[in-house]
Amino acid sequence: MDNAIEYNTMLEHAFMRSPEGIAVLSLNDGNGKWLKVNPAFCNFLGFTEAEFLAGAIFAEMQGRQSSSKELSYRLVMDELQNSPAGSWKKEECFLNKEAHPVWLSLTFSGFGAAGQAPSYIIVYAEDITDRKIADQQIADHRDLEEQIFQSERNYRSMTENSLDLISRHAVEERKQFEFKLQENEQRYKSLFEYNPSAVYSMNLQGDYLTANANLEKLTGYSLEELIGMYFGPVVHEKDMEKTLYHFNLAAKGYPQSYDLTLIHKEGHFIEINTTNIPIIVDDQVVGVYGISRDITERIRYTEQIEKLSNEYTLILNAVSEGIFGLDMEEKVTFINPAGLHMLGYEHDEIMGHTYLDHIQQTALDGIHYRPEESPLIKAIRSGGSYQSKDAVLWRKDGTSFLAEYQVTPLFDKGEPKGVVVVFRDITDEKEIIRAKESAEKADQAKSEFLAIMSHEIRTPMNGIVGMTDLLAETELDEEQREYTNIIKESSSSLLYILNEILDYSKIEAGKMMIVHEPVHLREVLDSVTDLFMAKALEKNLELSYSMAPGVPTFIMGDAGRLRQVLVNLVSNAIKFTDRGNVCIYVERNLSVVSKKSTLKFNVRDTGIGIPLEKQHQLFQSFYQLHSSFNRKYAGTGLGLAICKKLVELMGGAIAVESSEGEGSNFYFTLQINPESGDESDEEIVAQTEQKPAQEMESGFDLEVPMDAGENVILLPEGNALSASKPISSKGEMS
Repeated sequence: MDNAIEYNTMLEHAFMRSPEGIAVLSLNDGNGKWLKVNPAFCNFLGFTEAEFLAGAIFAEMQGRQSSSKELSYRLVMDELQNSPAGSWKKEECFLNKEAHPVWLSLTFSGFGAAGQAPSYIIVYAEDITDRKIADQQIADHRDLEEQIFQSERNYRSMTENSLDLISRHAVEERKQFEFKLQENEQRYKSLFEYNPSAVYSMNLQGDYLTANANLEKLTGYSLEELIGMYFGPVVHEKDMEKTLYHFNLAAKGYPQSYDLTLIHKEGHFIEINTTNIPIIVDDQVVGVYGISRDITERIRYTEQIEKLSNEYTLILNAVSEGIFGLDMEEKVTFINPAGLHMLGYEHDEIMGHTYLDHIQQTALDGIHYRPEESPLIKAIRSGGSYQSKDAVLWRKDGTSFLAEYQVTPLFDKGEPKGVVVVFRDITDEKEIIRAKESAEKADQAKSEFLAIMSHEIRTPMNGIVGMTDLLAETELDEEQREYTNIIKESSSSLLYILNEILDYSKIEAGKMMIVHEPVHLREVLDSVTDLFMAKALEKNLELSYSMAPGVPTFIMGDAGRLRQVLVNLVSNAIKFTDRGNVCIYVERNLSVVSKKSTLKFNVRDTGIGIPLEKQHQLFQSFYQLHSSFNRKYAGTGLGLAICKKLVELMGGAIAVESSEGEGSNFYFTLQINPESGDESDEEIVAQTEQKPAQEMESGFDLEVPMDAGENVILLPEGNALSASKPISSKGEMS
C-alpha cells in the first residue's frame, strides 16, 4: 500500500518538474480533451492549466496558429494510426498569450491497454523557437547572398556597357554593398560561433567543411580532426541507415529533423537531435547545414518517467486494496482495477468526475453525510491525513460494504495537490472476528462449565474413595473384599479422569498458575520414581533416573507442575512397556535461540513405540493411537495434551523420538532460571533458605495416578493422605 503511494508521488513529481512540456489528452469522449498539463507546457504559451483544461483539444491554440494547415484532433489521430511506431512528430508555430510567435516541436504518443485502441495521448512539447530563428537567419543570409550576386552581375553589366556609367554613385553603392556583405558575414559568424547547439556544414558526400566549437564538445574530436572527416564514424551503427536517409533527403533540398545516437571519441554514447538544412546556391544544392544538440538527459528523463509510469501501473493493478486519487477540485484523477471492482464502476464512468458523484459514504447508522461533513472531503480540504476503520461505502448497484481507508495528502513544493485514498473491504473480516469472539465465548463457557462440574463431581468422589479405603480395613469375606477393590479401582479411575479434565479446563480457561521458586531436582525425581516403583516391580521393569554432570541441584520453577509432567510421562512409559526398562535422564544444554542454559528431561522406555506418521498427533487433546489401545490401556487421551500445555506455560517445549517396536523417548526442555540469567546452585540455595519450610512443602502438588499402587484417601478438599504409610516432606514413603 505504502509502495503504491510512494510511486505515485514520484511520478507526479517527475511530471510537474520536467523541463519538457508534457500534457495528457483523453480520448474517452471521442473528440479529445485536455486531462492534465504540466507547468513547462503552460509556460511555453503563457496559459494556465485551467485555461487549457477548459477547452477542447487545441481550442486555445487553433486561433493563434500562424500556419495554414489546421492542427486538429482528426489530424493527430490519423497520423497516429498510420505510424508503425505509434507516435507522430509535428513542428508548429503558435502565438502565445502575449501574441508573440512560439515554435513548438510536438510529439504525440498513444497510450492504452495492450491490444486495444489508445485511451490517452501523451504530448511532449519542446520550444524550438531559437532554432527556427536560426533557420530563418540562414535563409535570410542566402537571400542576401543572392542579392549580392545579383548586384555583382548588375555591376559587371554596367561596367561592360559603359565606362561612363562609373561615377561617384557607383562607388557609393559599392561601399554600401561591401558594408552589407560584411554586416551579414558578422551576423552569420555570430549565429555560427555563438549558437548553443553544434552548427556545421557538410558537402554532398557528408564530409565536414566547417564546424563550431560545440561540435568539438559534442563529439570529442578537435576541429582539425573534424574538417574533412566523414560523419559516418561518429554515428552509431543502429542509426546509420536512418541518418543516411535523412541526409540524402536534405541533399535533395528537403529539410530534415531526427534523433540519433552519436559515438563520442571516448566511446560513450550521446543521444542527439539533428536538423539538416540544404545549402542552395543558384538553385543548386551544394551542401548541407547541420544543427545538433545533446538530448541525452531528456531521453533519460523521458525513459525514467515511462519506467515509473509502468511500475506505478503494475503496482496499482497488482494490489488488492482499492486506490484512487483526487485533485483539489475533488475529481478522480486515477483509480486502480481493485478499486473499480469494489465500487462496481467502469473506468470511464468515474475518471475525471467529482468524488461525491459516484462514491457515497454513510455513517454506521446508515445516515448519509452531507458533502461538507464527509470525512473524506474534510481531509482533502484540511490537507491532513485521515484514517477510518469502520466506514460504510456504497457501490454502483446500491449495495454497501464496510471499509477501512487511509487518506494521504499530496504536496508539490509545499502546495497541496490532492489526496490518495487507499481502501479495502473488511466486511468478511468483521464477520470472522464476530464469529471468532462468539466461538471464544462458547469455548470459555465450556471450560468454566467443565471446571465447575469436575470440581463438584470430584468432591463426592473423594468421599467414596475414602470410605472405600476405610471399608477395606474392616473384616470382610473374600467376595466382599473383591467388590470393595472393584469399587476402589473404579472410583480411582473416575477420579483420575476428573483430575485430567479439571487440569485441562483450567489451562484452557487461562486459570492455571505457574509459581517461580527454587526446585530441588533430586527430590522431585525421587518422589516420581518412588510413586511408580511398585507398578514397575509388578511388571518386572527396571525404573531408574540419572542426572548428567553439570546439572544443578536446584533450579527455579514450579515443582508441582514439573512433577505432574514427569508423572504423566512415566505413567505412560510403564503403561506401554511390557519388558525392559523405563529411565528418567536429565542433561544440561545451551539454547541456540536464547543463549541460556536449559535442562532436558528425557523419559525413555523400551515399550511398543509409536509409528512416525502418528507422532505429530500425540499431543492433541483426546487423541489415542488406536481405539484398541483405549480398551487395553484405558485413559482419556488428555495426558500428553496437558503435558504439552504445562511445559509451554513453564517456558519450555516438548517432543518425542520413537520407532515402532523399539521404544520411545519423550523429552522436554526447561530453562534453569526463566526470569533471568543462569544462577549457580549457591544462589538458588540462598533463595531457598529464605523461604519457610512450610512454603517449600506446599510447592509439591502431588497427584496420584490410578495405577500408582498406593492406598490413598482423597479428602473432600482434594488433599492426599496415605492410609497405610505417612509421606515425608520429600515425597517419599517412610
